[in-house]
Amino acid sequence: MTAARRTADDAAQRTSTDDRGMPPELDAAIVIVNYRTSELVERCVASVRADAGELRMETVIVDNDSGDGSVERLRSALPSATVIAMPENGGFAAGVNVGFANSRADTVVVLNPDTELAPNALSLLLARLREHQGTGVVAPLLEDAEGHLTANGYRRFPNLLTLAVDLCLPVGYALVHAPALHPYVLAPNALCAGSVTAHVCGAVMAIRRQAYEQAGSFDEGFFLYLEETEWQQRVAARGWAIEVVPAARALHLVRGGGDESLVPSPHFVTSALRYLRLQGVPPTLSRAVLSAALALSWVLLLAIAWLPAKRERARLQARGYRALLRRTWAAVPE
Repeated sequence: MTAARRTADDAAQRTSTDDRGMPPELDAAIVIVNYRTSELVERCVASVRADAGELRMETVIVDNDSGDGSVERLRSALPSATVIAMPENGGFAAGVNVGFANSRADTVVVLNPDTELAPNALSLLLARLREHQGTGVVAPLLEDAEGHLTANGYRRFPNLLTLAVDLCLPVGYALVHAPALHPYVLAPNALCAGSVTAHVCGAVMAIRRQAYEQAGSFDEGFFLYLEETEWQQRVAARGWAIEVVPAARALHLVRGGGDESLVPSPHFVTSALRYLRLQGVPPTLSRAVLSAALALSWVLLLAIAWLPAKRERARLQARGYRALLRRTWAAVPE
């Protein structure tokens, strides 16, 4: 157990009790991992509370050593929530594990700070788990700020090809016009029709605690990205179904919205290399293939930057993809 985990486990948890001195039965726990996004967390929690109705909830917010006053702000704004101040930023996986360790409900809803639940989403997710005992994880459909559906359900677990496609803009642009041909992402119409999913995006997940305990905790060797994918692979290996509930919806801003959403996070490259190594792919092969995908993206963006109307955005993206290309060879997967 890490020092951060011990510190969190030693933190006094505020647990309400009924008149007999026993903790009340809970319908779900909300777990949010925060790093310098306290305003988004407040909006996320507000959406949950607006949707919860009569549901009995507990809220656990794990602050990954934000150092910007987030802990004090969240404790003041959300006095009924348990806000755990971590002594260091151990990443998303570590934060989720601490959230599970410091919550009691049999169902845990893990939310990114940049998500907001639509009306009835929470009750629909919980109902699906309640009615289908063989399902371990459920997720809503995700929408962007304009209300368009975004990628949330996947037909298979990642491999070297699918991760290269994720990073290759020329292929991505082509697949926009033929989503049914995507080797990895399920098209929106397929998700709406209830297609079987291998795994879901980790932005919003309602998780059966029993599935979490059987699969084991999130791999804290991942700092950010693909940790929920690797964990879901273990969930599926133990026979649990992973589903999207089409009637449930949630807003997802993706990296908080803004310019950062135009380029994959540098952490994605490091996590992709780690994920592939765990799948037995030689690191040199992984670096070569991912580098080729990133190089194609960079060249395409340089070409697009010649168009006056797209120049500023394309140049910004090109710089980001060039940095990712360099990181592919500099990153050391754990």
